[in-house]
Amino acid sequence: MNAQLQSRHFHDVDELIEKALDALDEKSPAPPVSPQGSLHEFFMNSPLRGANLDLERVRDYPRAFDLE
Repeated sequence: MNAQLQSRHFHDVDELIEKALDALDEKSPAPPVSPQGSLHEFFMNSPLRGANLDLERVRDYPRAFDLE
C-alpha cells in the first residue's frame, strides 16, 4: 500500500481500498461445490467418527395449552 501511495498512483488510502474492493467485485465467484457421496459416507469418513457424538434428534414436542 505504501509503495502504491508513494508512487502517487492513488491519492489516499481510501482510494486505494476502494479500487481494491472494486477489483474483488469484478472477479467471478467460484463455482458451487457439489457434495460428493452421501451424508452417511461423510460421517463415516469424518475425523470425529470415534468421538461418540450423540446425533439423535431431540424430540421437543409443543406443550398443550388451553385456548379458553
